[in-house]
Parts: sequence; C-alpha cells; structure tokens
Amino acid sequence: MSFIKTNGFTTLLVFVSIIFIFTLTLIFSFFENIAEFTNQQKIEYINQALTTVAIIIGGLALIINAYYTSRLSFSDQSVFTKLIAGTLTWDNNIVTDIKNTQETLEEIVPQRFSKAIEQLGNEKIETRFAAIYALERIAKDSHKDHWTIMEILAAFIRENAPLNQQDEDESQNSSKLPTDIQTALTVIGRRDSHKDPVNQKLDLRNTDLSNADLTEANLSRAILIGANLQWVNFTRANLSEADLSITYLCGSIFYEANLSKAILPEANLQGVVLRKANLSKAVLYDANLEGAILCDAKLQAAILCGANLEGAILCDANLEGINLEDSNLQDANLIGSNLQNAKLAGANLEAVLLSTANLQDANFEEANLSRANLSGCENLQLQQIEQAIGDRTTILPENFKIPKSWK
Repeated sequence: MSFIKTNGFTTLLVFVSIIFIFTLTLIFSFFENIAEFTNQQKIEYINQALTTVAIIIGGLALIINAYYTSRLSFSDQSVFTKLIAGTLTWDNNIVTDIKNTQETLEEIVPQRFSKAIEQLGNEKIETRFAAIYALERIAKDSHKDHWTIMEILAAFIRENAPLNQQDEDESQNSSKLPTDIQTALTVIGRRDSHKDPVNQKLDLRNTDLSNADLTEANLSRAILIGANLQWVNFTRANLSEADLSITYLCGSIFYEANLSKAILPEANLQGVVLRKANLSKAVLYDANLEGAILCDAKLQAAILCGANLEGAILCDANLEGINLEDSNLQDANLIGSNLQNAKLAGANLEAVLLSTANLQDANFEEANLSRANLSGCENLQLQQIEQAIGDRTTILPENFKIPKSWK
C-alpha cells in the first residue's frame, strides 16, 4: 500500500516536472524568436519568467507536500520530502544558471569591446570592416555601450575621411567612398536611436562623405557643418533638425527625405533632387538651390531669405507660409504650387511660372514680376500685384489690368 501511494506521488511530481519543462521550452522559444531583443534583454526576460514559474511550481509542490504529509507514514514522508526537495533544487539551479549566464555575458562584453577597438586601428581594411560590425553587435547587446560606440564610429569617420580642400567638381568623378567609412556610416544610420542619450548629437562636421549611400539612414539632429555631401543618396533618410550649415550638397538625392527643421544656411544645393522631401520649417537663408528639383516638396514655413532658386522646379510644392524675401526665383517653375501666405517681398520673380498656383494672401511687395506668367493662378487680388513691380511683359490673369503704378 505504501509503495502504491509513493508511486502515485512520484507520478504526480513527474507530471509537475513535465509541465515545468514544457513551460521552460515555450519561454525559450518565445524569446529566442523575438529579433528586436538583444541577448542581454532575452536573458533578463527569461530569468524573470523562469523565476515566476519556479515560484508557482514550488508553491504547488509545497501545497501537495502539506496535503499528503498528514496521510503518509514516516517512511513515505521521507521519500516524498526528498522528491519535493529535488524538484525545488532543480528549479533553483536553472534560475542560478540563467543568472550566471547573464554575469558571464557582462564579463565578456568588455573583452569584445577592447578587441574591436584594437582591430579598428588595423592597417587591413577587411579587419577594420569586421571590427565595425563587431562594435555594432556590442551596441545591440549592451545598452550602456550603445552611445559610446556611436561616438567612436563618428570619430573614426572624422579621422579617416577629413574634408579635402579640393575643387568641388572633382567629387562627382571621384571613386566610391572607402568600404570601412561607408560601413561605419551604415551602422550609425541604422542604430536604435531610442537608446541615444537626450541632448547628445552625432558629430560628423568637416568630413568628406561624397558619393556615400545613406538611404533611409537616421541622422536626425546630426552635426554635419562644412561637410562635403555631394552626390550622396539620402533617399528617405531622416535629417530632421540636422545642422547642414555651409555644406556642399550638389547633385545629392533627397527623395522623400525628412529635412524638417533642418539647418541649411549658405548650403550649396545646386541641382539637388528634393522631390517629395519634407522641408517644413527648414532654415535655408542664403542657400544656393539653383536648378534644384522640389516637385511635391513640403516647404511650409521654411525660411529661404536671400536664397538662390534660379531655374528651380517647384511644381505642386507646398510653400504655404514660406519666407522667400529677397530671394532669386528667376525662371523658376512654380506651376500648381501652394503659395498661400507666402512672403515674397523684394524677391526676383522674373520669368517665373505661376500658372494655377494658389497665391492667396501672398505678399508681393517690391517683388519683380517682369516676364512672369500668372495666367490661371488662383486667389490673386489686384492689390497684391499693385504692390509688385511689373511691366507689359508680365502675363496677368484674365480680367486683370496692368496697374497704373507699373512702368
């Protein structure tokens, strides 16, 4: 009889153990398949989950122990207690192993970090290439080392790709960016920006990054003052609030890029493709946008005082509230654009195309409308063009007469 009871207890404990193993397997499988978590995060979450399960299983075992102890003989109780103790010890050992693994990982990270830094200064480019990827992996595994690694990679780029005082036109024909520099930029561009410290910015000023591929790169709030960024692919890149003062951006592609609140005074943007780019509230005073393509771009409340937009294409662009005072828009194409509340005082609008554009409440005070085409424009009032400077070469909408103040 005692044997039967003890065998029943053993079966029960085996059943509980099977449930624990099954739960353990599910936990490991679940967290292993989540790519967003680093190894350290996975270990922490698994540790927490196992601790909870161990407490539940241990509590269940103690309840069973309390229930059956009163019904067993002394020898049966001894066997049962040993089984319970063994199960609880097994649970504790698993939790301890998880904690030890976490501690081991924390000890290994500094070693990996030191080795990667050493390899970053290696003469062989393939070694530097591997070191950069090793640092990226450490940045993913170790939250506290994330920003330090990004600053190290930025410093690596500044040191190995300094601005060359050469003719700007040479950049178009120069070779591709060195592999290690491009790799460092790629790693920086795809970092987890949620780990970036508040008020910290990537410093890439005075660097030569011409011909780089920064597609979808996250360079928000980065400092790129004086950098050579000619012929760079910024397609769908995030450059919001980035400082691009006095940068060379000739021939670069910013298709669907985010440049909201970006700082670009005196930047050279000749021939740049900014189609569907977001430049809302961007600062571009005295910038050179000659021949730039800004079709469907968003330029609400952007500041372009004194900017050169000669021959620029701004078809269907949203220029609501834009500041274009004293800017040069000669021969620019603004067909279908939204210039509602735009500030165009003193601007050169000679030979500009404004057909079908929305000119509601736009300020044309002292603006030059010689040879400009305003036929078919919308919401234009006579008093608006009376403030402008025009002549008989200006094409006005139907039913508009040339103001007497014009020569």
